[in-house]
Amino acid sequence: MSEQSTIALPPPGLQWRALSGRTVRAAIREGDLVFGFLAPMIFFLCFYVPLRHSMERTGMNYAQYLLPVIILQGMFFTAMSAADRAALDTASGMGTRLRSMPVLPWIPMAARMSANASRAVVAIAGAVVIGSIFGFRFHDLGTAIVFVLLAMLFAVGLVIGADVVGTATGNPEIGAQILLLPQLLLIMASTGFVPVEGFPGWIQPFVRWQPVSVCSDALRALSSGRYDSVGAALVWSIALIVVFAAVSARIGRRAR
Repeated sequence: MSEQSTIALPPPGLQWRALSGRTVRAAIREGDLVFGFLAPMIFFLCFYVPLRHSMERTGMNYAQYLLPVIILQGMFFTAMSAADRAALDTASGMGTRLRSMPVLPWIPMAARMSANASRAVVAIAGAVVIGSIFGFRFHDLGTAIVFVLLAMLFAVGLVIGADVVGTATGNPEIGAQILLLPQLLLIMASTGFVPVEGFPGWIQPFVRWQPVSVCSDALRALSSGRYDSVGAALVWSIALIVVFAAVSARIGRRAR
């Protein structure tokens, strides 16, 4: 009997591919990947057009300065999409059905992570395309690869946290409301749009060291061929992954 059960159990790779394919197909069908590609372009133009002249008076290339935070904003949108997808799976009972089937506990989240990674890549591509049109350039291939990997690592931390929110609430609207305020706070109160000196003195320490600022500075340095702030950005990204993965594991154990 146990031998038959072992034979009947699909291998983890097949389970992961099936669930990943389901999520990716849903994202394509609902236009999520198209939005992921176009949204960074729209937001780049919304900030670049009104701010370019005032910022470039100081001699900076504003497209080069702005693009990192547009990419990070795209990662936040990816995280919000992840929360929405996790909440829908919970609300529809998909999570409960999967737990009652011979599916390894980590497979559903790994499948959602794979689909979210594809959306993050699409968002980075959209941002780089529009940035390149207005003058953004990578210094060399090596730092460009590190640039993309660092952005993806930051996205992983955000997506795991958003997946936790979506799974815990089981309500896409509540999940979106929970994530909206932190996104606005971290994006707007960051060095992504203006240097830290542009903020009042009392808030500058927060602006300088919060994760979006640190990662924006690191991506900006990488695009110029330098590795400034990369260590601090790695610390923030890994910390987000560790903390949210621990919370996710705890929720998973309670659900079982």
